[in-house]
Order: sequence, then C-alpha cells, then structure tokens
Amino acid sequence: MSRIPHVVRVNGRYSFRRRIHFRNLISKVVKLALITADPATARQRAAVLSARFEVTKSRVVRMIEQGAVLTGDQIEKLFREELESRLRAIADHAWSDDDWAPDALHVASNDRGMYNALCTPDRHQPVFEDIAKSIFPDDVVAGRLTAIGAFVDAASISNARIHMLRARAAAGLRSQRLFDDDVMDAADPVAFLMSDLTKEASDRPAPLQSALKIPPIDAPEVSPDECEFKRYDKRRFSEVIDEIADNLKAEGVWSGDLRQQRKVMQSFAWITGDRELGSYSYRDVAAYKKALLKLPNTFRYGSFQKGAMSRPFDQIVDEIPKITPENKRSNSTIARDLSTMSTAANYLRQDAWKPRDRRDTVMDFAGAIPRTGKRDRRDARPVWQTRHMKCIFSSPIYTGNRGAKKRLKTDGISLNVWHDAAYFAPMFWFYTLAAREEICGLEIQDIYSDHPIPHFEIRDNLTRGTDGEVAGLKTPNRHRKIPIHPEIIRLGFLEYVREVKKEGHSAVFPELYQIKSKRGGAFFYDRAWRHIVDWLETQMDLPPETARERAGIHSIRSLGSSYFERAKANPTMKKDLMGHSREGTDEKHYSKRIQTEGLEIVLSERLEFMLEYIPLVTDHLSRARTSLLPIESRSRVGTGQKRKPRSGRKS
Repeated sequence: MSRIPHVVRVNGRYSFRRRIHFRNLISKVVKLALITADPATARQRAAVLSARFEVTKSRVVRMIEQGAVLTGDQIEKLFREELESRLRAIADHAWSDDDWAPDALHVASNDRGMYNALCTPDRHQPVFEDIAKSIFPDDVVAGRLTAIGAFVDAASISNARIHMLRARAAAGLRSQRLFDDDVMDAADPVAFLMSDLTKEASDRPAPLQSALKIPPIDAPEVSPDECEFKRYDKRRFSEVIDEIADNLKAEGVWSGDLRQQRKVMQSFAWITGDRELGSYSYRDVAAYKKALLKLPNTFRYGSFQKGAMSRPFDQIVDEIPKITPENKRSNSTIARDLSTMSTAANYLRQDAWKPRDRRDTVMDFAGAIPRTGKRDRRDARPVWQTRHMKCIFSSPIYTGNRGAKKRLKTDGISLNVWHDAAYFAPMFWFYTLAAREEICGLEIQDIYSDHPIPHFEIRDNLTRGTDGEVAGLKTPNRHRKIPIHPEIIRLGFLEYVREVKKEGHSAVFPELYQIKSKRGGAFFYDRAWRHIVDWLETQMDLPPETARERAGIHSIRSLGSSYFERAKANPTMKKDLMGHSREGTDEKHYSKRIQTEGLEIVLSERLEFMLEYIPLVTDHLSRARTSLLPIESRSRVGTGQKRKPRSGRKS
C-alpha cells in the first residue's frame, strides 16, 4: 500500500478514499449552493469543483505511476549521510592495525569504479540490478527515505539507490586524500574531506551593517523546558573543555599536547558567552561561524586571564580591525576550527548535548564548514635546481664564518666551520630525500654507525612526540631505514654524533628543541633556513614563487625525487627511500626483500641507487675539525646582509 494517505490501488487502477469522498463533498457543496444561490450559479460552482477534482486526481496518479521526485534537500541528505558513513568506514580501516589496512585506500579506489558502473544507463541489466540491490536492499533504502520524510515506492527506492551509490563512488575518490597534510592536520579528517559540499551562508549578500561590528550572540535565556537536548546540563562550556580534551585524547581521536584544540574550544566559549550547556542551540553554531569570519588573521585571542578573552566578547568588537583582503582569515583556518568543534560536539552528543530525537543533530558544526576550494598540490610548491644546492653548500656556513649569528659572514678574522643542524640537515635533505621533521627529529639511537652500511632509522620517537609519547611518523610507510650518504660521513657527521652523545643529549640536533612550543623544523626554519635563502638570493635568482609560497625545505625533497625520473630508476626503490606507499599487489604483499635477503643487502642496494642518481654537490668541501657552539647558539646563523646604519649616525 502506498504511503500517500487515502490512496489505494485496486485492479490496476487508483482511487481515493477520504472520510468525506471528494464527489460526495462536491454533491454537498452543490446542494448548499442550491439553497443559497440560483441554479445557474450552483451548476457553475459544481462544474469548477469537479474540474479541480479531476486535475488533482490526475496529478496524484501521474506521481504514483512515475515515482515521486526527490527534492534537492532530500537528495543532499541521502548523499551526505552515505558519503560520511562510507568515508568514516574507509578511514577506520586505513587507520586500523589490521594487516590489510595499507590496502584500504587502494580497495576504495577500485570500488569507486564499480559504484560508478552501477549508476550508468546499463544499470537496468539484471546482473547490475542484483549487485545494486545486494549493496542497498529495498528495505534499507526505504528506511533511509522514511527517515528524511520522502515518499516511498518502487520508483523512489530506485532513484534513492542511485544517489547512495553515487555517494559511495565519491567516497572512494575523496578518501585518496586521507593522508594528505591538510587532511591529517584537521581535527576531524572526514568532515574536512566533506567541507567543500557545505553551502556557505556567507555567499549571500551581507546585511547592511558595519564590517567592524560583530554583533553579540543573540541567545535568549533558555529554560530547562525549552532545552533542545534530552536533559538540561547546568555546567558552563568552559567547565567541560578539559574533560573533552582528556577523553578524546584517551580515545585516540586527538593526540599531542592539544593546545590548538583547547584554544578553539575556549574561543567558542568566549564568543558564545560561556553559557550553561543546556542553553545552547543551533543558532550558536551559525553565530560562532559569523564571528570567525569577522576576525582578521592577525587577531590574538589571549587567554581567560589576559588578552582579548579576558573581557566579554561584545565589549571588544568595536576594537577589531577592519577586514581586508590582506588580513582576511582563510576558509581553511575556519574549517579547521569548525572541524575541531564538530569533534567536541560529537563527544558532548553522548550526554550533555544528546538531542531529544536521536536522528537530530542540534550542534551541527560539520554542516557549517565553509568551502575551502581546490588546488593542484603537485604544482603548488616551486622546486630548487641543482645549482641552487651547490651554491648553498658553498656558503660561509660550510667554508668558514664568524660564529653564532654571523654564520653567513666572512668579513673578519678567526673564521671557523661549526657543526650543528645548520651544517648537516640540508645535506641529509638533499642526499637522503627525507622530510624536514624526519631529519630535525632524529635521535642518537636512530643512528647506526657500527653497521656495515652506516644508516639511520626514521621512526616514532620521544623527540618528535609530545607529553612523553612517541610520535612523528606521518604514515606507516614513513618508517624506514636509509643509508647515510658517504659525503655526509666524510664531512664528519658520525664524529659529530659522538660529541653530542658525550654532552648527554638524546636528540641529534638538540638545539632545535630548546623551545617546547615549536617543532624542530619550525625552529630551524626561523633561526637558520630563511636567512640561508636570503643569502642565496644575493648570489643568484631563486625559483619563481607561486601564488602561495616560495621554494622551501620540502622543495629539496622535490628536487631529489626528480633525479629518479630517468628511465632505469627502480620505482619501488624510490618509494622505499622516500617513504611513499607502494602500488600493486606484488609490490605491497609479495616483495619482502629485507626478510629474504637481509638488511645489509637492501641497504647496500639503496646506497648504490642513491649514488647512481643523486649528483655530488659537496665534493668541493674539505673535512673540518668537529666544532660545537654552545647549545643556545647552535643553528642561529643570523643574516648575511650588512646592517644598515641607524638614522643620525655616520655610515
């Protein structure tokens, strides 16, 4: 029986049943008209009502025969729900400890082709229909349609099944970015992968109000009876921040020191007035997003004790700088904050924010995530050329300099070569193709100098972790062992490691971790790399900058990878060196060369591969006696530019 009230099918034809049948109603209206008007008027009214009945009847019959058309909102709900469900399933598989976890993305990519095929015009073939129905049986699809308030019949079920299959195909494509940097950095990677589907309210014309004026949250007092949640929780949002952070970290949802996540939750509490949890509603999500859109990227929140957040939000809105194209906060940053709040809200949904109706989502932060746009990551970063690296390795850092903060200057006497990250890290990046943090975060125990093939291991360790936890590997494929290039050994690296070990340090470059608030690579960039690039620019032209960035440390890795584009280069060897995932069943599951031939053989093969394809750019350097600056002065190279005379002084 159809779900349309009072509509049944009898002997292949449709008829209406109502408490007062339409025709009986017409008859009664006609009788009433005869009493209250002349016969001509009565006949005219009866004819009009009869015509309207026939039009209504034909429309309903046509709708039933053709199948009810799903609305745009209903299609979007079906698509988004299935897309998120599938993405989370793929992510769970990819991040699990199962043996087949590394194949999760490959399987998802292959499944995408199957789901797309089931959406083509050929889907009506019996074999295709059987597969589609085995994936989404009629009762499952009907349940989804009922949940969104859609009409249910054979045609609508078939229509809805197509959109759910489309969602699975889309999940297969989107999941391939699961291990990209921006996705991995998001608090909720799945929500981030879906962020471009969000219809951004800010695309509509803004109301006529000052761009400087962020209105305070218009949230009236909510009584327990008006609460949108199953119970009214009187705790204020700021009181549960630590609980949310600690429990999500214990569950493994969040990791690290969680400073960023705590700051986001604190900003939400501040902007919304830090009210009782039971008083929050969907309006607070929209208001929080609007406030973020009005805050410039130079805005500093401070803390509840000092700075902006120490004062009520509505008291500082007049002090906020005007938004300009230069200081506008990026949608990616806003998406990150909303994604963090989405994860926090999902935790609270278990209790304090549990909706009255289990199918509802009161605090839908994921639905508010703005469109972040798409860009071709392959061309986003400019690449160095070999001549640039030769020039860097000819700088005063390697040939002799004046010491701490004057490592790029040679105007004086007592020139010396000092050994630290500023000296060795660029060599590692060029000769071994390792990433920035992988080299900056090496520990003494990661260096195997007594092995027949001296090498180092890139792994999770305490130096790259936080709060006493081992961490650092971006993906499991990044765990690898790489030979130390003979040039690095010739120039004294192993002796340097022994000296650092004598000092009692566990990190190979301990100076990069003197400030707990910065990662080693960030410290190196700030204290050394940017000055090295500035010096290089005085010697030759730099690679052209893209719209987003200039050539950086990671661009060295791109240069090294380009050396392996020659026809004879073994692609599996390249992937193993760079920590990229292998492709194909044979490479992933059957190629176990370390187990079959032994580590020494594999390391010797990798070293031979490196020597064949990576050019020498340091052979002009002479070995210098190992010299260490005080730890607080190491890797502080200083500028290579001459200081400009101060105004009022003679040059």
